[in-house]
Amino acid sequence: MKKKKKKLIALSVLAVVLASSALLLYKNSHLLYIAGEYLGVSCKRVNMEKTEPESLTAFTLNELELRSGTELNQSLLLTNNKYLLVHNFIPDVSEYKETGVFMNSCMKEAYAKLSAAVTEKTDSRLYVSSDLRTYKEQEEVFAQKPDVAIKPGASEHQTGLALDVYVKNFAGEGFVKSRAGQFVNSESWKYGFIIRYPSFGKGKTEIAFEPWHIRYVGEPHAKIIYNNHITLEEYIESLEKGEWYESEGYLISRQELSKDGKLKLPQSYSEAVISPDNTGCYIITLKISDS
Repeated sequence: MKKKKKKLIALSVLAVVLASSALLLYKNSHLLYIAGEYLGVSCKRVNMEKTEPESLTAFTLNELELRSGTELNQSLLLTNNKYLLVHNFIPDVSEYKETGVFMNSCMKEAYAKLSAAVTEKTDSRLYVSSDLRTYKEQEEVFAQKPDVAIKPGASEHQTGLALDVYVKNFAGEGFVKSRAGQFVNSESWKYGFIIRYPSFGKGKTEIAFEPWHIRYVGEPHAKIIYNNHITLEEYIESLEKGEWYESEGYLISRQELSKDGKLKLPQSYSEAVISPDNTGCYIITLKISDS
């Protein structure tokens, strides 16, 4: 009888534990989602193969700016405690659809598509809580919250390439509890954005997980970064200076300007995006096919 009684007690305790665990998971289902993103369960590795384009020609930035199909922008600036923006850095920003939100001009079209997709897929409207921030404004923020805020020159908000977003009733850390937050975290790469400070990346970014902080990098870089489960720091470090890579219908190269101020590109190409990376190099992205 004693053994039977002990067995019944043990089963009762187990039932209570299982019920409590199920209730905990139900109330915190987003934790399973975060764990999946931390492990990269939805990532599908993107290959980058070294290649050697033919007929490379040296061009100055001015020459490139005048070439048809070539865009010089700021989309791949790396900004952190190691690579600081100069205090007089001027971002290429403009107002987004008369909303009072200012963002880097190179990302306006992409953000419009992401915002529309959030509404279509999750029936929620995406809002912006923080956009462009000047060097002086970042100084003020840092002075008020030195233990939390990034020091002036290291904030991505100064580039206009980063936005803090939210939906009704879900902001900050709670953003990822919403369907919209999870869509943005898992799908924004399809629109050229990444979560700049992912849950797995603190060792490289020095910033804890910020599921609300999106950053524009453009195609195909967002797809590569998300699906290869790396940070922007790791991605830029992986691009060996002077080498060319082929991936997803694009050619990619990270180059320093030559002594006479030139970059080497194929003589013929249809579309090109060229951006400084704030490490002393430029990242060249050439579209070679509709992949």
